[in-house]
Amino acid sequence: MGLRQMLARLMGERDQTREGSESAVATATATQAAPDAPEIKPDPSKNIDESALAEELFRADGKPGVMIDVGAHFGSTTKPFLAMGWKVIGFEPDPKKHNALKEIAQDPNFTLLTCAVGDKPQEGVPFFTSQESTGIASLVPFRETHTEGPKVQIRTLRDVLVELGEDHIDYLKIDAEGFDLRVLEGFPFESVKPRAVMCEFEDGKTNNIGYSTHDLGKYLQDLGYNVYMSEWYPIVRYGITHRWRSIKPYPCELADPNGWGNFVAVLPGETDELFQKIMRPWA
Repeated sequence: MGLRQMLARLMGERDQTREGSESAVATATATQAAPDAPEIKPDPSKNIDESALAEELFRADGKPGVMIDVGAHFGSTTKPFLAMGWKVIGFEPDPKKHNALKEIAQDPNFTLLTCAVGDKPQEGVPFFTSQESTGIASLVPFRETHTEGPKVQIRTLRDVLVELGEDHIDYLKIDAEGFDLRVLEGFPFESVKPRAVMCEFEDGKTNNIGYSTHDLGKYLQDLGYNVYMSEWYPIVRYGITHRWRSIKPYPCELADPNGWGNFVAVLPGETDELFQKIMRPWA
């Protein structure tokens, strides 16, 4: 079986759950398309799954690593790495998702923290949820349907890694619904350099808190990563499979200013060369 066929099968299995539950990364919600925009039914076989690309990147190593999953949602991104024997540190402040994650936490390789993550420690911070989607719970109320829920604690990854005695991280995945740059700002990149970082961009979520898609992309570049932009079309409506547009090296411009997606940042050298091979069928 070729690489594309293998990944397509992997992604097809995930698409069965994406329509109903909206996975933590690839179906995170962005600015909706204009109401009069024609709806084009997505073809799941032509949609990329950035999480599946990351899995294949590290599966090639054939050895377990350590992952941080910020915005663990219901665990769809965590589970494949646990299955590979990885250690995963997951963060999810939304109480509605804790029961599912506590079941996963029966695996001794999974550590669940129910705090939010940011650039500085804080207590009693408002957290917002929406009946539109479980995938847009956030510290940032970017939708009119957001309502204030429980107060949460914010911790930095720097402090958590010290507390847990972790000095090596292979993969940092962030889906913080508009707070992704703040999460990165609290990570100790000066002493710990993950081989790959994935985080979400969408100006409709982040402009109001002072950063843009380009601010996020440049931040990753300045850390020494080779960065790739995976862009999705604007959301048509929630609860359906969304439509992917393209993946290309950054810096570049969005094809649609209302587009959203994920940055995948990898260290130069062998990791970048392998990632380019894996993503080539979609480039």
